[in-house]
Amino acid sequence: MAKALNIDPSTVSRALNDKPGVRPELRRKIKEKAEELGYIVSFQARSLKTKKTMTIGIILSDIKNPFFLDFLDGVEKTLFPRKYKILLATSNENIQKEKTYLTWFMEHGVQGIIIAPTCTKSGKNNLSFFRQIKKNGIPIVFYDRKLESGSLEFDSVTINNYEAIVSAVKYLVVEMGHKKLGLCLTEPLVYTLRERFRGFIDGCKMFNAKYDKKWIITLTKDEKENMKKLKVLFKESGPTAVITTNHLITQYILKATREFNKKIPKDISLIAFDDNIENQIYDPPLTTIKQPVLSLGKNAATIIIGRLDGEDYPPQNIVLNSELVIRNSVKKLKNKK
Repeated sequence: MAKALNIDPSTVSRALNDKPGVRPELRRKIKEKAEELGYIVSFQARSLKTKKTMTIGIILSDIKNPFFLDFLDGVEKTLFPRKYKILLATSNENIQKEKTYLTWFMEHGVQGIIIAPTCTKSGKNNLSFFRQIKKNGIPIVFYDRKLESGSLEFDSVTINNYEAIVSAVKYLVVEMGHKKLGLCLTEPLVYTLRERFRGFIDGCKMFNAKYDKKWIITLTKDEKENMKKLKVLFKESGPTAVITTNHLITQYILKATREFNKKIPKDISLIAFDDNIENQIYDPPLTTIKQPVLSLGKNAATIIIGRLDGEDYPPQNIVLNSELVIRNSVKKLKNKK
């Protein structure tokens, strides 16, 4: 290309890499010629020279969950203008798989990592490996959840899950007259779900609502077993309202209502966690706890960019608030005197 334009190769390099020292008109001609010739800057050559890959590794815990796709949208909107690329993986809540991906990220020279860390039922996690990565100069930002034992060591962006559930319980009891409440979660009980569980228990105590251990249901990947567990919610002696803690569980509840020939909110009221577009088109539209997922992604990406730009300050722990979106899936009950 330099020969075709009769200019020095170093000038071409500066123009294509947006470095100073090239006249605007000449830079334009060089880029036009590069496009004409189908020229693409070599990633390996650039990274070897600058020692920067401009790549951020991101690990989702469940790529099928719309929450993580919306989060990724917020990250991409922040990283793309800064010319950072994304290396994407999904852990499926498996700590060994998570560690393998982290190792591969390191081998590929990522400059930073954004991750929803996972753990086992027994509490085992990759905290020691995260510490090792950070010690090697690669910043890490936890999102959606934290590892409680290392929460003060790493940057994090989370939702106030505890208050989100407390607010939902208050709405059900104080405003809509429900006194018997149920809760549905999934395994493993990661930080996020533990906080939602804690909010449910404390919320019921605060507002004098009744809950039974049988009404707090932990679902697994066994669909038939899940349907058996959910049946208890639709008995006459069961709760009058239930709160789900993620998108997948909401789908299970809706499927259960069809299987047991029940109606929302006639037979049971429902508040769903996460405000996906489907929640607005169900019949009836669902009352939801809306998380600021886009902001979650933008904040996580902004922190990682700050670290890579050399910002040196104690770990940030940003906590965002959710919003209760009122629709038609909660029935108002008359309080008995």
